[in-house]
Amino acid sequence: MVSRRTIALLLGSALVIGYVQYDTVSGPFQPTLTVENNDTTAYHLSAYTVESREQAMYMNFEVTTRDSEHRLKTLSQLVWPDGDRNVTLADDGVPTEQITVAPGETVTTTIDGWTRGDVTVYLGEKVADNETHVYTRVRTCPRTGQEHSLTFEEDGGISGGSICA
Repeated sequence: MVSRRTIALLLGSALVIGYVQYDTVSGPFQPTLTVENNDTTAYHLSAYTVESREQAMYMNFEVTTRDSEHRLKTLSQLVWPDGDRNVTLADDGVPTEQITVAPGETVTTTIDGWTRGDVTVYLGEKVADNETHVYTRVRTCPRTGQEHSLTFEEDGGISGGSICA
């Protein structure tokens, strides 16, 4: 006769194996990012991965303000674009992906350096306008198979979305 403990261990093992199999077929390990540029100017997009949303908000960036002053700002100060230019990460050891998307181009890439549970931070700059900061998004999803998208529109609008598989 099989004990309840043996049955519980077998069921627990089956659940873990089922989760691992589901997880491996749910999509690529790193998030996938697709950026479409319908505007007439190029955009520069940087993606950063950090362990938590709180840690993301304390990331430091060197910026040039609208008044041409060089300052250090945290991501929490960059959530809403305010005319800052040349936004550059000042912290060491943060995995970073950078792409430039030309007018009429669509680029798809994976966000390397992401590990399970990490938060992905996106910062976009308009190249033709002295690298002016125009976009910030923080995406949180603890699962693999993530798909992030971003579209720069001709009228200056920006739209995007995420799928947390």
